[in-house]
Formats: sequence, structure tokens, C-alpha cells
Amino acid sequence: MKNLNPYFTQNPLDRLDATRRDKRKVESLKNLENSLFLLFCNGEILFNQNSKECFFRKKEFDTIEAVLLGKDNDVHYFALHVEQNIPEYLSKLPLREFAQTNLLEENKLGILAQAASVLNWHQSHQYCSTCGKKTQMAHAGWRRDCLVCKKEHFPRTDPVVMMLTTHEDYCLLGRGVNFPQNRYSCLAGFMESGESIEDAARRELYEEAGIISGEVEYMMCQPWPFPNSLMIGVHVKAKTKKLTIDPHEIADAKWIHKDDVKAILDGDESYGILLPKKIAISRNLLEAWV
Repeated sequence: MKNLNPYFTQNPLDRLDATRRDKRKVESLKNLENSLFLLFCNGEILFNQNSKECFFRKKEFDTIEAVLLGKDNDVHYFALHVEQNIPEYLSKLPLREFAQTNLLEENKLGILAQAASVLNWHQSHQYCSTCGKKTQMAHAGWRRDCLVCKKEHFPRTDPVVMMLTTHEDYCLLGRGVNFPQNRYSCLAGFMESGESIEDAARRELYEEAGIISGEVEYMMCQPWPFPNSLMIGVHVKAKTKKLTIDPHEIADAKWIHKDDVKAILDGDESYGILLPKKIAISRNLLEAWV
């Protein structure tokens, strides 16, 4: 699986957990001349349409609610959500599109995922789940505190199993009910409480396609900031090829021979099948298999 690094997995930052506890230290880091800030607006990333840069200096924005992401080569990185007074020279793009523009080096894409995920969490957890009162950012952006019941809330990650399912030289590809026409991918599903990765993969595969499976092997994982998931790529060996599709989840599913998967990955359009783009771990799993 050499050179098959999924998007968003490369993050050079030291996350500075101990520093997060020191409010004065965090404020001083914000004010350093070389500190850099990622800006998001309603889930989209802001960038300078002239220079194509997506990192900015503090002097350009109010950074009171900034999240400390970490440090790399003596440069400290922050992220914040902005809604007002956005300069005209800035453009917005959904993160998924921006990550595929080559405007940022691949080894820094993990910083984008880290920033987007924690900011998404802040946007959706404005109120305390215990008492319902308003919460406020704390711990340099890595906690939200309720001032009424004193409950502390921490960013969450939703784990998802992404299943490369094979039977001898065939793999199972499915088209979700919300997929574009002809788009197929490995099957996937959210893990449930109290469930292992292996059990989640076997359950989801049975629920969606009626497949009884055996061995489950971990392959790779990928932060997926849409809004804040962790895609856990596994190889599942099916015991049978008989399909019983759940029409509420899967519009179509089919077994494809390895040679055909390789041809499609190489750009052969005659099959009428579109595989996931390179941003998705499903493609990494297929590339590793072939």
C-alpha cells in the first residue's frame, strides 16, 4: 500500500495539548507575527482569490474565538469561523472542492480536516446537552463549557466502517440511493455504541447487501471532515456472493472482477461505472486491492 495515503491523513502539527490549558500563552501565540489562521464561513473555506492562499495573519481579522490547531516549524496555526465583514478579495469554496484544487500541498491537507472538524463541532454544539443552556469555547477551542451546570463538552468524532468486500477475485461495489448516476463505491456505515470495528463491518454488510462475511482486516483510515467522521477502511472476506439489497440504503450493487476494477481505475469508461475520486478512502482501498 505504498504511496496510498488517503486525503487529509497528512498533518504535520504538534497539537500542543499542554499549551491549550494556558489562556495567556494561547493569546500570546495568536499575536505572534508569523502565526497563521484558517478561516471558514458556513462550512466553506476562505482563500485569497489573487494569491490563492488560505492562511492569513491575525491583523486582518478578529480572532477572539480562534481554535489553536498546533505548531509546525515554529509557526502556530489557528482556525476560526467568520460571518461578517469578509473582504471582497476573499473567495469561498466548499472544503471538498478546495482540497482537490491543488492550492495546498498534500502534506497540509490534514490541517484543513482538523480545522473543519472542530469548527463544525462548535457550530453544532452551541448548547449544553445536559441543561440546554448556552455553552462557551474553552481550552483553546478544544472544549465547550456550560457556565450553569458546569458540564464540559469535548469534540466528537463519528466512526464509519468503509468495507472493501471481496470474494476470491471479485469485489462488491454499491450505489447508494443518493449517489449520482453510475457512481459506485465500497459499502460503508456508521459504527454503533458498544460495537467493535469488525462487528460493525459484518453487520453493515449484512444489513445493506445480505452478505455473510468472515475475516475482517484493518487496512487504513481517513479523517473525513463532512462534518467530523473517521473513515475506517477494512478488507472483508465474504462467504458468499448472493446479494439481498436493502432498497432504503442501496440502489444497486454488483460484483466486479479485479481486472475490470483495475481497468476502471485506469480510466476505462466503457463499463458505465464511475468510481470514487481520489479524495475518498474507498478509492484508496480499491487501489490497494488491485
